[in-house]
Order: sequence, then structure tokens, then C-alpha cells
Amino acid sequence: MPERTFIAFGEGKQIDYVGKLKWTSRLAKAVYTDPGPWIRFVDEDIVIEGKTIEYQATSWNKPRRVSVIRKADRFEMDQVQFVDFIWEHEAMVHTMDWTPIDIWRFYNQRACMENYIKEAKYGFSINRIPTGSFKANELDLLIKLFAYNLFELFKMDHCPTPMKSYTIQRFRREIVQAAGVFTFHARQTILKIQEAYLHKRAFLNMIQSVKKLE
Repeated sequence: MPERTFIAFGEGKQIDYVGKLKWTSRLAKAVYTDPGPWIRFVDEDIVIEGKTIEYQATSWNKPRRVSVIRKADRFEMDQVQFVDFIWEHEAMVHTMDWTPIDIWRFYNQRACMENYIKEAKYGFSINRIPTGSFKANELDLLIKLFAYNLFELFKMDHCPTPMKSYTIQRFRREIVQAAGVFTFHARQTILKIQEAYLHKRAFLNMIQSVKKLE
């Protein structure tokens, strides 16, 4: 959604909003000529500072609250610590009376959602339209999203800790795509996995965990 559109929507509905701004030379000048102090929020390997100013972009009809976060790396040389003051900046326009770091953390939660969308898109092909029928495409999308949710629940409840962060692509590559054969004996179907299968123990533990649901 374009910057002016979401601002107009939020203010028109009288709801709070946070939106990221492009870091321009005009905005940088406004931030660094503002007399307000930078507040340091994190003072570890990465230094994080922030400040809030009133700023009016060229396309706005009035000034608005803008919070800026700047980050720099801290490094050690000959037992003396230095900060690399080549700052990275992030600016956000918003309506909340929060500290800059709270605004920054709140906004960046959406990065998680973007990762979920990317996983659903590239892992389950939700972006592909298989037919010319709206209803059929809707059903196809719902099935894919259902499969995605099942996979996330499966990881949460049945996978070992290192695998809980696997994407579906990595899970398929390392767990599913393994050489094996089905054998049939005494009315039983048995899957025999190659002895060199790296995740054999984890795979068997996941199978046993799922069986407990029966």
C-alpha cells in the first residue's frame, strides 16, 4: 500500500498506524538538525540509538511524528572498544506515543508475517493459479494453506528442536527425499530406509511421536 494511502486510511478511520519511510537526504537533514538528543537503547555488540521528531514530507499536508533508529557495530582492537559510526537508519511514521525502539520492534514484527507468506508462496505454491475457475482456485488455495498449517503444527509437536525452524523445502530435501523401498510381508507394508540416511533416528522418532496420536 503506498505511503500516502495507508496514512490517509489510518487517519480517516482514526486508528493508530506505523509505516516505514524511505531514508532520504531531506529526512536525514531534518533528523540531524533537530536539537533533541539521541537516546541509546542497546549498548552491546551492536549499538542502537533512537529519537523522535516532527517531520513533514513533501507529499504530506501536515507534520507527523517520525521515529528514527540508527544502528552501528561495536568492535574491539588492542583491548580498546570502538564503535563504527557508519550508521544504518530506519525511519517510521506513526501515531503512537511510544519510544523509538518500541515503535521499531513493533513494526519489525511484520517481517515474521512476510516470512510466513514467502514460505507459503515458495513452499506450497499459493501464488499459482491452476484453473480458470474462481471456486476451484479458492479451494486449491485453502488446501495449500491447510497443508502449510499442518506442517507448522507437525514441526511444533513432533520434530526435534533443530528441525523446528526448517522450511518445507529443507524438510523435503533432508527428511522426505531419502532413498528407500517398500516391502510387503505377512500382510504388512514396511518402509526400509537406506542405512546411510543421515536423519534416520530423527525420522523414526517423529513416526513414533505421530503414532501416539492414534
